[in-house]
Amino acid sequence: MTDSRGDAGVSELAARAGRWALRGAAVGVAVSLALLAVTSAKGATDTAFALGALVFGFGVFAWATAVGLGETLRGVREYVDVGSAWTDAGAREAFFVLSWTGAGWAFAAAVTSIALGV
Repeated sequence: MTDSRGDAGVSELAARAGRWALRGAAVGVAVSLALLAVTSAKGATDTAFALGALVFGFGVFAWATAVGLGETLRGVREYVDVGSAWTDAGAREAFFVLSWTGAGWAFAAAVTSIALGV
């Protein structure tokens, strides 16, 4: 699989996705363990998974919106003359980060559930 930047661009993108997923995984484990203080192991990991899935879902939805409507939103921003530094590339990057962080978070919460024997 290649893109306009070639194979190096794809491997760089995969590496960035992996780094954000690992960070999300760390958050997923931390949230699961922190919630153990206030609820059962099942409740903690279920809640952590739900929060991670929520972040993932929001990230994917917002990323798709930025991809699909980025040019339109840029035109509206210029028409209204809003003094903001928003760019469609910046929005895609932000929601890429949220998506992969949420994916890692939800996955780690599920693995933590298995590790806790839930």
